[in-house]
Amino acid sequence: MTTTMLSGAFKTSELPKLAGEPVTVTVSRAVVPGREADFENWAAAMAVRLEAFPGSLGAGVLRPGDVGGDYHLIFRFSDALSLRLWERSPQRAALLCELDGVVAETRVQRTVGVDEWFELPERAEPSRALWKHVFGDVAWVFPVALISSVVVAPYLAKLPLELRTLASAGLITLVMRTAVGPVRKRVRSRRTFG
Repeated sequence: MTTTMLSGAFKTSELPKLAGEPVTVTVSRAVVPGREADFENWAAAMAVRLEAFPGSLGAGVLRPGDVGGDYHLIFRFSDALSLRLWERSPQRAALLCELDGVVAETRVQRTVGVDEWFELPERAEPSRALWKHVFGDVAWVFPVALISSVVVAPYLAKLPLELRTLASAGLITLVMRTAVGPVRKRVRSRRTFG
């Protein structure tokens, strides 16, 4: 059986930000029909091993609501380093070998620092208004569109309207994806982890 990565990729420079935060992992598994009892026994053994592992904050198994639905194994570690140690442990490797022929598909979701999920609704931060989202998007696209209009548009002036529009849209999309997108993502991550 192939080993599914739990901790995900992260840059070494991000480690101080992740090291102190609890990490919650949800592993969804589609069980081969007729092997549900085998999987439930395996999941119970996995939960016991997880709870005994250093840095573990607990584990649980959620059964599917519908016949044939996914099982969810949810566990939490005190930090990303403890999760990484579990991920590379011989105990986990041995348990995963037992899943051959039992599981059809596995998906992993990792969340860092989810304590805010459990705050009272009146203490939760409200989501941003639609106009703020639109304003933020326009603020990132406007400089690229302006530069494109001033620098590139004169070279495209002789083209038919459809080709001019296609070339402009393609260029702006390319610049947004390759240059502006990574900068925007870095700015957002600093604001999120800060």
